[in-house]
Amino acid sequence: MATLILKPKYEFNVPVEVEKVIPDNIAGLSLEEILKIRVYEGNRRRTLGELFEVSGEIASKSSDQEIIFQGSSCRIRRIGEEMSAGKIIVEGDAGPLAGFKMRGGTLIIKGDAGPWLGAKMKKGVIEVFGDAEGFVGSKLRGEELYSGMSGGMIVIHGNAGREVGAHMSGGAILVEGNVGVLPGMHMAGGQILIKGNCAGWPGTHMIGGKIIILGRVESIAPSLYFEDIKKNAKFIKEKIPGPYYLFLGDVLDNIAIPGKVFVSIKNNPHLKYYEQFVGVVKDEWLEAV
Repeated sequence: MATLILKPKYEFNVPVEVEKVIPDNIAGLSLEEILKIRVYEGNRRRTLGELFEVSGEIASKSSDQEIIFQGSSCRIRRIGEEMSAGKIIVEGDAGPLAGFKMRGGTLIIKGDAGPWLGAKMKKGVIEVFGDAEGFVGSKLRGEELYSGMSGGMIVIHGNAGREVGAHMSGGAILVEGNVGVLPGMHMAGGQILIKGNCAGWPGTHMIGGKIIILGRVESIAPSLYFEDIKKNAKFIKEKIPGPYYLFLGDVLDNIAIPGKVFVSIKNNPHLKYYEQFVGVVKDEWLEAV
């Protein structure tokens, strides 16, 4: 795989947008053409060569192209936007909208990631070795419901902020640490596995999909119905041992309550009172409303 290395020439004081610097656009160009790629520094048009030292190899096909962003700058935005092939490695932190609308390929961030990581992504793999801010795999503000992530895989080895997987309709998100409030809000499909704790209210307004939480959940939305106790849960093709409290929801958005939230029994003794409802038929709950 041919590797192209980008190193900032100085510390950026304003956001730098690099959405055009992806293997799809780099492969097959000459170094001179790459240096002339248009980027923005704040509201000013720049060329890539004005902001970055660029060196390395250029592949003829995007699937054979690797791009490495050296250094660390949370002000570099839109890394890997709409990429469909190849690989991008960020050796430090990445700013907002990394992997936005990603259509394939691999994005690796060795530091932390800003908000809206993998927002609206359709395919590909994103891996973050640090923490991620809020709205992982979500949609942007003001867009249609359920228009977030629809495919692909996001792995976060650290913690993540609020509303992980909000409005997602497909794909999978794995968070090895803790998450903020409202993971899976307005979720329509896909899967979320949270190995740490959740600040509360998972699956609020969800109409489909699956959330598995192995740590402590501070609170459960009252519009999620307790269904049963389950021995195991499945994430993609892997069986995750339980046992779990299984909640269905959200009844306020869909009376058929197709969404599933699995919550670890071991780490949530404060939810033990739900066990009195084991065996209660779901239809009886609805008739009582």
